[in-house]
Amino acid sequence: MVKEFTSLLDYKKNTKDWHYDPSINSKDCKFIGRITNLNFKKFKSKLVKKKSESSVTLYKDDFKKGKIIPTQLSPNSIGASKLDHILHGYNDYNSRYYQWIDNRDKMPSEFQKIKKFCGLDFATVACFRQDPGNTNPWHFDTYSSALKIAGLEDKDLKKIKRYLLFLEDWDWGHILQIGNNVLSNWKAGDLYTWDAGLYHLSSNCGISPKWTCQITGVITKKSIHRLKSKKFSI
Repeated sequence: MVKEFTSLLDYKKNTKDWHYDPSINSKDCKFIGRITNLNFKKFKSKLVKKKSESSVTLYKDDFKKGKIIPTQLSPNSIGASKLDHILHGYNDYNSRYYQWIDNRDKMPSEFQKIKKFCGLDFATVACFRQDPGNTNPWHFDTYSSALKIAGLEDKDLKKIKRYLLFLEDWDWGHILQIGNNVLSNWKAGDLYTWDAGLYHLSSNCGISPKWTCQITGVITKKSIHRLKSKKFSI
């Protein structure tokens, strides 16, 4: 980032990689289909209890040269995104979530079945729980871990795909916004995807935890977003 940009969002608007106009009725995400036999209740209890994380916690690895100022951060750094969250008023109390990732945490074998089914190479699967009163603010995914695992570079970003899987039916106050599209009333097993670099957010202003899963990897001929069918069984 260069000095004339006051935030990561300000920088991104200047790249013109999207229209950044909330009044435009654009189609910003794709419904892939539904896993009809998903029963998260059967394996949810197998997830090991762990501490929650925050979308605004800053670590040394988030920064270039260890200095916490936006002008010294790469636009693809997690730190730049976190500084935007802080700038927009988010804090450790309203941006918390629980996260399990298969290359870091012990996870039920059912998640491996989901990962294999999705048809992505060098894939990882992650599970998220977002409790009421918390938001994962307006941000875009850098896919830095996925690129590293696959031995790819930033220029290969379009080779990476992420799928969002809803593990339970929609409940009051559960929100997912992708670009200008706000999703609700989903069913367990519903799968969505969107273009790399597109801003999105997740929020829970309801009364029950929101559970989701994401599968990330390199696109192949067997990747499920390429299939014509909208109903799947694993």
